[in-house]
Amino acid sequence: MKPARLEHRGRGVAAPCALSRPWRLAGRARRACRAPRCAAPEAAAVAAEDAVASAQPEARLAQAAQNIVPAGSLRSRAASRARSPAGTAEQQHDATEPALALWVALSDDAARACAAQPEAMLAGLKALKVLGVWGVSLEIDWGAAEPAPRQYSWAAYRPVLALVREAGLRLQVDFCFHADERRTLPGWVNAVGEALPDVWFTDKSGARCRECLSLGVDDVPVLEGRTALQCYSDLIAAFASDHAALLGTTITDARVGLGPGGELRYPSHPAGDGRWAFPGVGEFQCYDAFMAGSLAAAAQQAGQPHWGSGGPHDAGSYSLLPHQSGFFHHQGSWASEYGRFFGEWYCGMLARHAERVLGSAAEALGGRGVRLHAALPLCHWWFHSAARAAELTAGYAARDDCDAYLPAFAALARAGAAAQLVGGELTDASQPASALASPEALLLQLRGVAAAAGVPVSLANAGGAFGGGALRELERRAFEAGCYRGVDVPPVSRVVVSEMGDAMFEPAAWTEFREWAARVRARGAALGGGGGGGGSGSVAAPPQQQREQQQQQQQQQRQPSAREAARVAAVVAAAAEEDSQYLPPPPLHPQQQQQQQQEQHQRHPQEGAGQWQIALLV
Repeated sequence: MKPARLEHRGRGVAAPCALSRPWRLAGRARRACRAPRCAAPEAAAVAAEDAVASAQPEARLAQAAQNIVPAGSLRSRAASRARSPAGTAEQQHDATEPALALWVALSDDAARACAAQPEAMLAGLKALKVLGVWGVSLEIDWGAAEPAPRQYSWAAYRPVLALVREAGLRLQVDFCFHADERRTLPGWVNAVGEALPDVWFTDKSGARCRECLSLGVDDVPVLEGRTALQCYSDLIAAFASDHAALLGTTITDARVGLGPGGELRYPSHPAGDGRWAFPGVGEFQCYDAFMAGSLAAAAQQAGQPHWGSGGPHDAGSYSLLPHQSGFFHHQGSWASEYGRFFGEWYCGMLARHAERVLGSAAEALGGRGVRLHAALPLCHWWFHSAARAAELTAGYAARDDCDAYLPAFAALARAGAAAQLVGGELTDASQPASALASPEALLLQLRGVAAAAGVPVSLANAGGAFGGGALRELERRAFEAGCYRGVDVPPVSRVVVSEMGDAMFEPAAWTEFREWAARVRARGAALGGGGGGGGSGSVAAPPQQQREQQQQQQQQQRQPSAREAARVAAVVAAAAEEDSQYLPPPPLHPQQQQQQQQEQHQRHPQEGAGQWQIALLV
């Protein structure tokens, strides 16, 4: 094999043909990504890292989210971390991160190549650093990490940790508690499933989904004397204990898997086994003995015991369309009293699962400078239908008094976790018209609810798409601001590109990615006010000064101006008069009423009417 040779060509380096094996990928990374001898690209990389993410949530949005995250909000958890030495390290890391950070997910081949060809992969990681990439993510598979109960092995991941640290990148570890075509659950977990099949999600025909454990066993000690929650927490705690020296410095982020594909959803749309085909509505996954018992108990508590005999009988099968189902029809039973009860229980179980898993992960990593993340799904087909069936079977049902995704984002906020949304490059035009799909509108909804709850959002592509069109769409969504039901939607806090593998080092793809990364980096620096937050030579503000500044900002947010208070009151009153289905606003002070009347004379009567709809989020 010829020694790798690297060339510096203008703004970057070019890459030859694609390779498919780990050692070839490593060689490709060496040839394509070796850092140039001149210092200009490295200096440019350091300069762009000086952008600071200093924007605070608007007072209006923070006030709206206060009702759902009163005690465990991101802000209160950040304040508690600031009082500890580990929290100080995290704050210093936050102070230097760009307003919009660029991350890259490592492929399985890249992770294996870190052990087989460390020098070549180090060159590739350093090249990503020069391009402005802030960090990389690495998947920790449950099956590989815990081959036997309470016996953990990190040997496969240590070469990656060492190279990422040497390259000067940050690392996000993704704890994967699911199985797919690339990974399996631990053998001892599968053995438990063979003996007790009800640990798996089950549909109404009795088919088991062996991708992940049922939510029903979160509290049941069926896994060698432990509950599922204890298994998840024990693995995260063991990883944190064995890598304590890297937490908060190299390992700064952790994404916790919450369901199939790592996303917070039910396996209602199984791919690859022939049961489901797009754009089918999917099926409810509530027929294992543990979920069925929870449903029966909820029905008994509601005073309707017959509602607990199973899921909706008229929901149809996986590949049916909504109009072919009595439950999902536009006048179907999903909107009945029973339908609302079932949807609230089914979706509430999912939100409760997220809160408990993230809460245990926060305890395992608490005070160590590691930020939590959770992935939410983008089930965008049938978005424009009445029942929004694909989302409902996945675990997200809208209620009259609450947005479908608010319970999930409230759980993330209480755990101090950020949200990752996958599919940022998808467009409405790419979807069949018959599916009534809208990935763009659903993405706006998710980002709007996240903004109301005070949850940061990262945006990722669906995987492997390095064409110019896909990257441009991802960039457009990342910086796109908007408004969802009166909630201002800011740009995302980070962009995650999937993944560092063969496709990235194709000559055309590498050139495209290099130019795209430079453009995203420049726009991200502009969001942060052009830098000023750090880089290699900057010094973060002392912890005491940071706490004082945070207290001053919070005090200012708690004391809005009289004009702002009058404007909000006018908006609420105008919207309440326009739509009689909403509850009237609380009575105003006489002085506020006078200010409201003055504002209404100066404002178009329809302006801001949608602002009152923020009440639906809380």
